Amino acid sequence: MKKKGVKAILERRIKRVFDHKNDVLIGKIVGVHGIKGDVKVKPESDVFERQVESLEEIPIYRGTKKENLKIEAIRPYKDIYIIKFKEINDRTSAEERIGSEIWIDKNRQVELDEGEYYFSDLLNCTVVSEDDKKLGKVSEILEQPASHILEVEKENGKKFLIPFIKEFVKEVDLKNKKIVVSLLKGMDE
Repeated sequence: MKKKGVKAILERRIKRVFDHKNDVLIGKIVGVHGIKGDVKVKPESDVFERQVESLEEIPIYRGTKKENLKIEAIRPYKDIYIIKFKEINDRTSAEERIGSEIWIDKNRQVELDEGEYYFSDLLNCTVVSEDDKKLGKVSEILEQPASHILEVEKENGKKFLIPFIKEFVKEVDLKNKKIVVSLLKGMDE
């Protein structure tokens, strides 16, 4: 049997079997809970529970595999969710799903209330001051207990943080991919 070189292994990892350009990542299976097949899911959305409850089957992706699973029970636990799928009934089967991702079609996303946003919609938005001075683009959203934090990357590559709260974020215009902010002196340095 021919051994695969490191380069071949890395190239294979880069190749994507599934094209998710019209999908949105809403969660990742990060562990197991107990012996009856429950999995721990880290949400990638503030409305994760509403998302999955609106679907009959949840698409789970791992490597080259895709499977559709039905939720039997879901409950919040600290900053994650514990989910019992009908098709997974023991710890070993649950452990096989660790690392799997939950992607859904963008057209199947639940309607958001006013002031709610999908992280994917906020990424790459241009951040401007109230006097329309361009500050940078949203490069990441950090989840913190007190509030979410926008990581903004300037044109020179330097980054700064803005708490995603009304005191700083004055307007979110998703149609024009623009976020208007009011910063304290020195926040953007």
